[in-house]
Amino acid sequence: MTRPHPTILHPILRRTAIAVSTALLLAGAPLLSAPVAQAAPLPIDTPIFCPPNIAQIGVPFTPSTGVYDEDGGTYTVSISGALPPGLALVDRKGLAPIVSGTPTRLGSSTFTITLLDNFAQTKQKICFMDVVPAGSKLERIGATDRYAEAVDIANRILTAGADPVVYLASGENFADALSASGLASQHGGVVLLSTRDTLPPSTAEYLTRRAPSNVVVVGSENTLSAALVAQVKAASATSTITRIGGTDRYETSRMLISDATLGAMASTELFVASGTKFPDALSASPAAASLRAPVLLVDGHAQALSAAEEALVTARGVKRVTVVGGEDTVSRGLNDSLADTAGASSRIDGVDRYAVSAHTVARHFPATSPSDTVYLATGANFPDALAGGALAGKNHAPILLVSKNCMTSEVAAEITRLKPDHLVLLGGPDTLDATLGTLPLCS
Repeated sequence: MTRPHPTILHPILRRTAIAVSTALLLAGAPLLSAPVAQAAPLPIDTPIFCPPNIAQIGVPFTPSTGVYDEDGGTYTVSISGALPPGLALVDRKGLAPIVSGTPTRLGSSTFTITLLDNFAQTKQKICFMDVVPAGSKLERIGATDRYAEAVDIANRILTAGADPVVYLASGENFADALSASGLASQHGGVVLLSTRDTLPPSTAEYLTRRAPSNVVVVGSENTLSAALVAQVKAASATSTITRIGGTDRYETSRMLISDATLGAMASTELFVASGTKFPDALSASPAAASLRAPVLLVDGHAQALSAAEEALVTARGVKRVTVVGGEDTVSRGLNDSLADTAGASSRIDGVDRYAVSAHTVARHFPATSPSDTVYLATGANFPDALAGGALAGKNHAPILLVSKNCMTSEVAAEITRLKPDHLVLLGGPDTLDATLGTLPLCS
């Protein structure tokens, strides 16, 4: 499907041709006899957008946005793979095409959107879609990898024209991203992910497109290298880049909380979770955000606060601490030390990570919660939900942990109690199955 446009040459090629032609004429050379070197075409930098991941059987599916940004280019758009039966790529007479139609069969589909420009260059994006029963509250935010998924989450957080604070954290380890997620929600920002040495294309594209005023590189050079920071500068030249990172994840957590400009807002509340096990910290992040409180990551095997941790609790004037996780993740001695320093400390415990998740939501998200959304994340692995804490925090919504195909009775009970209008899966179909929309219980 081709979008017609009168512009055939890329603007840079047009400028090159005009400049060369002018120089030749001034020199008295016959224009038609002079060879003109062709500048190499620029790569396609237009973002491709997957359609919404969830469609309902028998319900017309007509997204309002096309599969790519409008930028004046000419593209042939094609789809390979399997769109759900009943859906097709639809031309919009000069606008970017959309995927539209009425799904006729339940199930999951994976397909690839390809842009082809006038210079035979291509750009592709893999998408997937679940067709669920009519009336389902299920939605999904997912992509082919953790880096692209963080970008998709960021796109949900910010409206067009907003100037985000971007917290850039490692996608290879969970600690720094979870430390940043609650702070991002306090500052109206987003969490993006990267490898240590190479900025993923999806992350670089987002930085170039949004050109944020501030990018916070979370972690030391052992986590995100100096070479990586140079790539960030190249992707978003106008951004102010600040590194906040310590010698380990615990110091980084403290430094993030304490930063005067980009750290935690004033609060007498503090949440504490293990820095070595991701599920409890993930459950804690939106609960803390609902109180505008930070999450401090600690060495849960320690029997008392370190001097630096005690200084932070004292300096912030913390009066109440909530420890998320059992004594196997945050020791009794450490909990007692927190209580001695702050004056009060309570623990949210459970038989496993799913119970801790449900108990955290039960305590901090009443049925009268202003949010109409509940997010579901896998309790088995961290990548898919790393950036989700910022979105949940922005929407004052909880995250509940589930298995791929089922959930515990306590988690299902919390969803039933909250009666959300939107039940959002954080992750693709390989991580979370669309059948979770029916609240299936694990045996």
